Amino acid sequence: MEIAKLIVKKLTSTLSEMEQREFDSWLHSSNENRKIFDRIALIQKSGKDIRELETLDETAVWEKVLQKIDPIAIPPRKLLWTRPIFRYAAVFIGLLGIAAWYLFNSVQTQEERLPIVDKNAITLQLENGEVKVLSEDGSLTIKDDEGNVVVAKQGTNLSYSDSVPVDKLVYNTLTVPYAKRFGITLSDGTKVHLNSGSSIKYPIKFIRGKHREVFLTGEAFFEVSEDAKRPFIVTSNDLVVTVLGTAFNVKAYPEDKEINTVLVSGSVGLSNKNKPIADPIVLAPGHMASWDKTNDAMVMEAVDTELYTSWIHGRLVLKRTPFAQIIPKLQRFYDVSITNDYPSLNDKVFTASYDIETIGEVMESLSEIIPFHFEVHGDQIIINKPKN
Repeated sequence: MEIAKLIVKKLTSTLSEMEQREFDSWLHSSNENRKIFDRIALIQKSGKDIRELETLDETAVWEKVLQKIDPIAIPPRKLLWTRPIFRYAAVFIGLLGIAAWYLFNSVQTQEERLPIVDKNAITLQLENGEVKVLSEDGSLTIKDDEGNVVVAKQGTNLSYSDSVPVDKLVYNTLTVPYAKRFGITLSDGTKVHLNSGSSIKYPIKFIRGKHREVFLTGEAFFEVSEDAKRPFIVTSNDLVVTVLGTAFNVKAYPEDKEINTVLVSGSVGLSNKNKPIADPIVLAPGHMASWDKTNDAMVMEAVDTELYTSWIHGRLVLKRTPFAQIIPKLQRFYDVSITNDYPSLNDKVFTASYDIETIGEVMESLSEIIPFHFEVHGDQIIINKPKN
């Protein structure tokens, strides 16, 4: 199941150019493939380990499925494909879909199983596993069993109360799909802006005497409420960012080779969660720290912070940015899939700024800076060499 390995690598690290082309070819070949990938991505976002997909035996998976469907009488293996239900399942879902189905059902209990939701929905998962779908307008309140308001939603922002009577850490997880953004005001007053394709796990209330810790996948901008007695900690992958009160951006998408932390104001300390944090690396305002996830190496440099925080205001700013880095930005910003069949374009740099433009207008603008040919088919974009 080679495609399973590509999917796992796509969601947990970075594909090579050849692997990316093979993955895109599979993804775009059918709607069912897209549904399978979305399902596996949902499993991964829920915190489950999807690497089991790489080693699942196809026959064993089928036997598990048969036991679910017909636990009393399992026909001989040679007859499995003769019954209509199995022929239909094989065509409709495919072995990879079955593998994902088995993984999803084998690692979760009935109580904690997530419902199937639209991949374009903003979701809030509560401590008990219940998932709320959040709109981008209107208001909503969520109460605990005693009737206390835990969180209030107004438009695209969640606001948590510090008066909720809890004496232990109770977590919520907010997940934002591509092309959308959402905000949170945590119980201590800290403001979090969550970028597209990201999720964050956080306590509904911080407990006195304990560090204020949240867990990030993707990208977020933090405006931390100062509290000298309770450091604020952002954990993403193996990187730990510790602050008291400051404004900074963390970009840590699973597919990125590096985790970038950009400090706008204040001071932050950076460390590896698997090592002692007594002597963290201190980042100065106006600088970015890039931590290589593979080599466990940190590099710091002075940067224009606007390039890394403009997304908060719905703008995409590029300044001498290589096209290879622009592609994932556009995919997340516009919720599109881009296939680049013109590899020599990857190293070309672009400077531009966008906010209300459509993806078609953006591609047209970029192609005027450095010529290339592109085709837009719904949410699929294919790039080729410029036509003579």
